[in-house]
Amino acid sequence: MDVMLGRAEASGGGRGARGAGRVAALATACVVAGALGGGLARVSQMPATATTGTPSITMKERVANVQSNGTYFAQRVFGWPLYGKVFIIMTAMVPLVLAAASVYKHVSDSDWNEAIANAYYWLNDVPGADSTAEESLKTTVVAQLIVFCGMFTFAILIGVVSDEIASKVDEVRNGNHKVYEKNHTVILNWNDQLIPLLKQIAVAKQEGIGFDKPVVLLADMEKETMDNVIQDELADSPPLTVVTRQGQAHNSQDLDRVNAWSAERVIVLHDGSSTDPATIESQKATAVLNLRAKNFRSTTCTGPNVIVQVPHRLEEIDDSTSLAIDLTDRPGHKNGEYAFVNGTSELSRLKAFSAMQPGGNQLFEDLMLQSNDSAEFYTFASPSLAGMTFQDAWRLFNTATLVGIVNEDGMVLGPKDDAIIGERGEIVVIAENKSEIARNLTKGRGKVKEGVIPRPGTQNLVMEKCPIKMPSPKKLFVIGWNEESPGVVHDMLVLAPPGSSITIIANDDIDKKEIKGSKYCSVKHVKMDAKKMATLKSQRVHEADSILIMPTSEDSDATQDSHVLATVMQIAHLVTNSTTPYAPHLVTELSCEVAKQVAEDVYRGIGTVDIILHDNLIGGTLLQVSANLKLAGMFDFLLEKEGKELYMRPHDEFVTVNDTDLYWGELCERARVRDEIAVGVMRANGELQISPRKDQQFRLCTGDRVVVLAEDWWTPQSVKAKTK
Repeated sequence: MDVMLGRAEASGGGRGARGAGRVAALATACVVAGALGGGLARVSQMPATATTGTPSITMKERVANVQSNGTYFAQRVFGWPLYGKVFIIMTAMVPLVLAAASVYKHVSDSDWNEAIANAYYWLNDVPGADSTAEESLKTTVVAQLIVFCGMFTFAILIGVVSDEIASKVDEVRNGNHKVYEKNHTVILNWNDQLIPLLKQIAVAKQEGIGFDKPVVLLADMEKETMDNVIQDELADSPPLTVVTRQGQAHNSQDLDRVNAWSAERVIVLHDGSSTDPATIESQKATAVLNLRAKNFRSTTCTGPNVIVQVPHRLEEIDDSTSLAIDLTDRPGHKNGEYAFVNGTSELSRLKAFSAMQPGGNQLFEDLMLQSNDSAEFYTFASPSLAGMTFQDAWRLFNTATLVGIVNEDGMVLGPKDDAIIGERGEIVVIAENKSEIARNLTKGRGKVKEGVIPRPGTQNLVMEKCPIKMPSPKKLFVIGWNEESPGVVHDMLVLAPPGSSITIIANDDIDKKEIKGSKYCSVKHVKMDAKKMATLKSQRVHEADSILIMPTSEDSDATQDSHVLATVMQIAHLVTNSTTPYAPHLVTELSCEVAKQVAEDVYRGIGTVDIILHDNLIGGTLLQVSANLKLAGMFDFLLEKEGKELYMRPHDEFVTVNDTDLYWGELCERARVRDEIAVGVMRANGELQISPRKDQQFRLCTGDRVVVLAEDWWTPQSVKAKTK
């Protein structure tokens, strides 16, 4: 029995024999473990050579074979599921425990049971196992060595489990599984307006005007890339949950992956990854068709509202998206509402508007971008307003401005005083938020104090002393030329007062039909390099009233921005080194906030600038339309010549020399004398206040302007009529 157990008092030769037996047992255990785990890869044996005494394979090759087998086996093991990896590790620990127990038994008086138990406890750092209580030096050293080896085995186990957990977390985070949300917002495709749109949605959610559910984005990009970009760009925005999925907007399976048919709204962006306009439009049309056609078999299911971005107005024959909507808009089927958001053409008008009326871009940014400290457009329905005239309803609001009515026949901005709000009609209001509108209609809370708004007709005599004046002629320059320029020049000609002139400086061949002047404004093309200061100086651009900078659209955004900033710098230099008593107003478009800040800093203290951030404005418009589809086309209404648009009139067209402090309500009533609606004040220093309180007092001075909704800025007929 003593021989079998290998007692310490056995002779040295006996210990050697028993040691060899233990090694053999250890090797056998390893083989068994390998067999349980799938076995080692077979290594073909080299055929024996005929020459005796010569080894068939060198030791180096044997070692290489063993290493190859071990590597292959490890690769197979780490490709198994977690339970397989843990099983192999635990199996491999069996011979390790036996070996450790054998050594410990050899230096101690323990039997096999006690030695194996201690070795297992110390290798796995089992709570309560004390490796420091050994009495002899030998057992202490062996115990500490076993604990030290256990650190590595336990680390391997923890590493395998941690790696498996991390892999599962990554799989969940980066997986392209189906989204199980309802009444959420789905955005299809990725373009430059996406990030501004998401920032606007975050602000809207914070202000409580909807978007409480997550936003789900479907785009043909890697999910990890989308997640990283969104995380970086929205770091400073209010909290917003954005779920991304990789896929194509025109693929019905991908639409199902984002649960698009259960969404409250689907925003179809103009895909920025393709350069073929026809392909983009056809894919948008297919997406709309998929979103609306699924409800054909159901008369109870209502699909999502669909908002489609259309950068350019299309001819009817090329408008595939409208065709898809017409085909799916059938009686008896409850499809959601739809709206189109136009972009580029409206921004062309905004540039022309800002060139004629400095501060125009600031005005539109304030109205179209959602923020905590600005007023925006809202529609509001209240049974108490049904049957009321516009004049009576307008006087109910102290902290908001009523500007229009929405009845069954559509939206009307700046209606007549006797226009009636229908039974199911809504009002269009400029306010800081929707709750502010409700407070104004609550009895006693928003009531305007007596005398703040004069009675109708009491301001007629005052306004006879404040006649409308013909705007002075404008000296305008257009520096550079691109595909948008013809439309901008056309819009400038529509607004230009009599005696105005437009000088185009561009080293391009321009069709004379595109720059034909009008009855009131001449157009001249100077073919010179607009990037050179010598050119700008020779044409005396620093003496202009307004300068519109339009870099070549074929360049990248960064290159266009650099051209604009260089031109701003050159104009600033020319102005500061001239005797001109005023500086021209600059209008241009840039791609980012940083470039805008640089341009404003360069021209600060010299003159005024209107810098349009295209993506921000379009993102704001998409947000407002997504939150309220009745506001679709608002951008069009505010800039088109049909109906009433926003203009800024000089202060002396509303106040007399004897006026001092006036209630905003008084100024609003004076605007109503001309059938206009006053919506704000633009101070001479550029400070803008939209929809002030009616009981707030103002003292208007030289350079101040009143923002109004009016039929036009000027025409010979309107000036005569309003003066009369």
